[in-house]
Amino acid sequence: MSDKKIKKRLTVVASYPLSPHMQRIEFTTEDMHYFNQDAAGQYVKLMFAPNGSVDLSLLKTDQQAVLRTFTLSVIDPINKRLAIDFVKHSGVGGGRSAHPLALKAQGGYGQHFVEHVKVGDAVMVRGPGQIQTINLQSDWLLLVADMTAIPALSQLLAQLAEDTQGHLVVELCSLADLPAFNLPKKLKLTVRVRDQGPSLAATVAQLDWLAGQPSLWCACEFSDMKAIRHYVQGKCQLERSACYVSSYWKYGVTEEGHKLAKLAHGKEAN
Repeated sequence: MSDKKIKKRLTVVASYPLSPHMQRIEFTTEDMHYFNQDAAGQYVKLMFAPNGSVDLSLLKTDQQAVLRTFTLSVIDPINKRLAIDFVKHSGVGGGRSAHPLALKAQGGYGQHFVEHVKVGDAVMVRGPGQIQTINLQSDWLLLVADMTAIPALSQLLAQLAEDTQGHLVVELCSLADLPAFNLPKKLKLTVRVRDQGPSLAATVAQLDWLAGQPSLWCACEFSDMKAIRHYVQGKCQLERSACYVSSYWKYGVTEEGHKLAKLAHGKEAN
């Protein structure tokens, strides 16, 4: 069995808000040898019982754990700590049902976890798994992310040279969710607030297209991802090493439905 598929046990040590719609949960683990310093920005799959609990002893003999994918934000090998940042959804609090069919309407398994997590809770995960890198030495960069991709984006930004030029487009739930990015002077930031003004894809299409060959890094909602990929392909043909385009979620469906949509899109793209 590969290291990525081996289950690791994480124990919650802290939970606190980073912004109105982003919650950081810190964990400790005796399985830290699976999480080296380079694991920040990679993904893990948290394991839940169908009712949203992290207690897998609740699984029946014929049941599989529900897997949900999140990005590792911070790795601290010395103190055996790691952190995951969760996007908090608005308007889904109040009286809540733990029935699996109700969790989708209530923000999903991640939202349920954030609202009910307690210090000392044990969580099982699989991973970490790597995401594709891009050529950061291109003439310029086009970087696009919504809030679900901010942890991965932050790791990418930390690798940029001071003379990197291009565009960074970030979609947030509110302006108060904007992280304190330390950006190269020639990387222009454009912020879009969700459900206000043009869509994320339309915002990207309004940018000035710079001279030379770009690299594209795009991680966001499925429909926006498709539209942005189509737009950029119409502008230029990118080498595989210069392009990372991924959807992290899809409106109206669970992660299982999102996975099927990505598979269908991949066949269309090929």
